[in-house]
Amino acid sequence: MLKIIFLGGLTLLSAIGYAQKTRVEGSAATYAGDSLFFKTYSDYITYSEESLSRIKVDSKGTFSTTLKVVEPTFVFVGLGAQRGYFFAEPGKSYTLILPPKIPKTEEDRLNPFFKEESIQLGIANCPKNDINYLTAIFDDNFNQEFSAIAQEIYKKKGKATPDTSIYSLDTIGRKENNPYFNAYKKYRFGLIQHLTMMYKSKRISDKYFSQKPILYQNPSYMELFNQIYDRYFLFFNNPSKEDNVGSSIGAASLTRLKKVLAKDSILRDNKLQELVILKGIHDGFYEDNFSRKNLLILLDSLYFSSTIPEHKYIATNIRDKVIQLLPGYFPPMLKLYDVEGKAVSLDQFKGKFIYLNFCSINSYTCLQDFALLQKIHEKYGNKVEIISISTDPDIEDLKYFVKNKPYKWKFVHYGTNPDIITRYDVRAYPTYFLINPEGKMEVSPAPSPREKLEILLINQLKNKDML
Repeated sequence: MLKIIFLGGLTLLSAIGYAQKTRVEGSAATYAGDSLFFKTYSDYITYSEESLSRIKVDSKGTFSTTLKVVEPTFVFVGLGAQRGYFFAEPGKSYTLILPPKIPKTEEDRLNPFFKEESIQLGIANCPKNDINYLTAIFDDNFNQEFSAIAQEIYKKKGKATPDTSIYSLDTIGRKENNPYFNAYKKYRFGLIQHLTMMYKSKRISDKYFSQKPILYQNPSYMELFNQIYDRYFLFFNNPSKEDNVGSSIGAASLTRLKKVLAKDSILRDNKLQELVILKGIHDGFYEDNFSRKNLLILLDSLYFSSTIPEHKYIATNIRDKVIQLLPGYFPPMLKLYDVEGKAVSLDQFKGKFIYLNFCSINSYTCLQDFALLQKIHEKYGNKVEIISISTDPDIEDLKYFVKNKPYKWKFVHYGTNPDIITRYDVRAYPTYFLINPEGKMEVSPAPSPREKLEILLINQLKNKDML
């Protein structure tokens, strides 16, 4: 089994410097009694969320807290069906103006793919040279121009002239000469030039990334970076040549991979090259083009060889995100409730195999599988625990279904933890996983009952001397 051990103790703050306190306060009666969770993205490749503060709004609707930030930081807070955001600078104070609360509906809450409406929060008495003031004006104008350019491209079949738009947008905040905002503008212009094909990706790379500082915490920089280097390993791979990206990953050799990528003159800079490799490794885990085992080895190699703290931090985030569904690692924690209201968690069944499946009682395929699962349960139920996670909107429908069917294994409802769908990367129903008696993922994804599941179970039980 592949094992990767990253040194502990690395945090975002230790990666990029020392934090200063930023004060945040406000008053919004519609949020009285709510808890507000202020967060940021710890990196813009995995989009892992990092908590900055949790505060309870008092009965009058007032709140205050402090955030620790090292540099201008994009901060967001969940507000029911909306998500407010602002930019926090070290050492400053902000009086936030929250929008009237719009609660999530039950349907929204149960939908793991529901996205809150994103709203830039108002700030009382915000000076004109503040990042929030500048970005609010710029984004409002940028979104209009971007939409107009997109329509022009559609009408003229791919042709557009964005120069006038860029010139007009560039006048916003020019007198303030705010370095963070200037970079924010610059990389937004790159998005326009990429959209209109004014510059091809190679030229965008050269203009915006070659020999330029990496702005890890500037969302505008990272959005353009993610677009330009999306699935870069596939784009750069040349199977006709003996030494290519695919063969480097096949050999699990970071040194060889770096030599291949350095053939692109833009990636001869080690810092940018490492960030592109991290992006490529992350993307590679969600495709079927490269060995995940070898990608993990490359990630391990980069973590230990890199001298760049931010890259070690991103590598750790990638690892934490991807390994939970890989064989040999502990799967995401699970605590859900069955139709009788009893809590069900994976650690209750250590010593047995767990055949975990995500299903819907409205899916014809799931209903077909249930009949086959009944036979598996009758034959192996004392050694294999079947847990069916229902993703149906109403638990009452599940209760009625279970009551009127002969199925005796555990049915649980996802309603108390709808994020479990995204944590297990479920894209279709049914989806299956097999977890071994030690509580680690054994087969991911596992075959369905229609796909020789019984042969797999017999072999697994024999390997564990359980048959």
